[in-house]
Amino acid sequence: YVQKGKYADVEIAVFGETANLSRDIGDAMLTDLNLSAYDHDLNATKLEDSWAGNLFDSVIRYGLPDKGQNWTSSNLWSTSNPLEHGDFTPYFQASKLFEEILTAAGYTYDSTFLGRMSDVYLALYNGNLAIKGNRNPQAQTAFVGYSADVTGLSSTTFVNLTGFSESSPFYDTDSNFNGTTYTAPFRAYYTFRVYVHGVIDHLTNTTLTMRLAKGGSTFLATIIDNLTGAFFNEESFVVLTDPILLNQGDAVSLQYALSNSGHTVDFTGTNQLGSGGTGFEIVEVSGATSGQTVDVAGNMPQMKQIDFVSGLQKMFNLVFIPDRNNPKHLEIEPFNDYMSLGDQKDWTNKIDLSKDITIAPTTDLQARQYEWTHSNGKDLINEVVFKNASRVYGRYRVDDPENDFASGNKEIKSPFAPHVVSYIPGTQYAVHRMLIDTDQDDKTIKDPLPRLAFWNDQQTGTIYYQNNDNDDTTTDTEYPAFSQFSDLEASVSDEDLGFGAERPFHIVEANPLNTLYYTYWRPFVNELYSSDARKLTAFFRLTRSELATFEFSDKIYIKDTYWRILSVSYDATSEDLVKVELLKVLGDIRDCQFIPFGIDKADGKIQFTNPQGSTVVQVTRVCCERYGYFYDNASSNCFQPFEQ
Repeated sequence: YVQKGKYADVEIAVFGETANLSRDIGDAMLTDLNLSAYDHDLNATKLEDSWAGNLFDSVIRYGLPDKGQNWTSSNLWSTSNPLEHGDFTPYFQASKLFEEILTAAGYTYDSTFLGRMSDVYLALYNGNLAIKGNRNPQAQTAFVGYSADVTGLSSTTFVNLTGFSESSPFYDTDSNFNGTTYTAPFRAYYTFRVYVHGVIDHLTNTTLTMRLAKGGSTFLATIIDNLTGAFFNEESFVVLTDPILLNQGDAVSLQYALSNSGHTVDFTGTNQLGSGGTGFEIVEVSGATSGQTVDVAGNMPQMKQIDFVSGLQKMFNLVFIPDRNNPKHLEIEPFNDYMSLGDQKDWTNKIDLSKDITIAPTTDLQARQYEWTHSNGKDLINEVVFKNASRVYGRYRVDDPENDFASGNKEIKSPFAPHVVSYIPGTQYAVHRMLIDTDQDDKTIKDPLPRLAFWNDQQTGTIYYQNNDNDDTTTDTEYPAFSQFSDLEASVSDEDLGFGAERPFHIVEANPLNTLYYTYWRPFVNELYSSDARKLTAFFRLTRSELATFEFSDKIYIKDTYWRILSVSYDATSEDLVKVELLKVLGDIRDCQFIPFGIDKADGKIQFTNPQGSTVVQVTRVCCERYGYFYDNASSNCFQPFEQ
């Protein structure tokens, strides 16, 4: 800015290169990730490899949720009705998926926590009953037929009709037809429509039978059954078959046979699609039940990558700290773990006593109500809880109605649905029943929310499933299990992917103490809501070096108390005073007078520790019910509730 021709002021704009994870990930979906390195064949060997932890080093494991099959004791798998490979569902390791997202966005990271959560998996289910492969089922359709009449056929044994054209207007979308047979590209249900038009050279002395056959000899479906010329000639026949289960490599042909060798039949070829000519069409192909390559990315739930990352952040209270020298390298840990890594610094002599020092309650940081919750999954169990309790299963709420200064509500809501396990009716198989309550035959959830679950290893319970060649049944005395608990038959010391304790829908020893709220959010909330919570605002004389090297995890010692930094305000162009807001470090505040730690299996009593560290079983109702247990008034004992 030049004034009077000789005085100049220069305004300088400085543009930083701060990384922005949300911006760099953008609106990309999980299905947009390049996960082709994890694609694999859908067969019995891969299922078994996943259970043993040998499929991509445990990155993928197969579970057995009910995603619409509506299993009960009356239609359960058996030796005569084994599970198809596609009845299982792949689960993808959440920490590996997190890594793939950050890598695709150009980030690297260090995290001890993500290395510890290797048993947490995302269900690869997006509303399709079948597992999606690298070949689209509807791309396997075909329509082949005669472009000109075929005359003088006289076989009295079943033989293939040959010479069908697949040239326009006919078509063979994925090159499965060879002029005579259609070869199934994978195990699935195939629906055929057959068109027949022709003439038998005598009206009554011979009959024509036509069928679809597999491998030249195995009957699949009757098309025309012993018709004489009087009924066959000059009629257009259009026959739609029921869905036919074919294995990969099965070759299907249209065959004919006459009852009298002294006569012939001619078939009409119009070189047109539809009735009036002769040919056959593959109308519909179901999702593959076996035999194709699983498209891992294509089976991801409909979810943005950034929502998956932020969902983990909300569940585990994660902090993302960029490296000072490389903003695209992150340190990622739960809040509690991050705060424990900071240095202790004494700023007692750096405080400016000529300025006001304010020590105040934390009321301006508090909300009247804090709520942690997942999203409603709309499956059988989640919907029952939502309709009857007006909340999502596993919610945790902090209310402070006596605080006249706190106002408003804050909700931490994950985009995931609870992976609640219940028993298949009439059985002892505990699975996630991911289907809707309806009288309709189709019970699949069309737009399911993503679900996270712990891998619980294989549990006792016999399953029967197809072998690799789909020609025999494999028997296993264990079934693969996933649940919201780190152990299917959870006890007090296990982990729970719910925010708050709930009564489970399957038998456990005891509700786990370590819910998401208790483990990852409780210390953070205590520093806001404790009666000892305080916020300090003061001015400090800090050097540029001290400003450049401080971490929000540092513990700042002032006189006789430790504090952690909430915010720092300063003028970067001078070494003036620095305004700092700090929150008092309170340490681990006891959650309740009595804390559960185990269960006496002999009598079912929940065991607690008191503030002195002693083991007790007689406790207060408040501390018993706080962790989801049943309180017995007569004995002051706590028990695991089993009724639901």
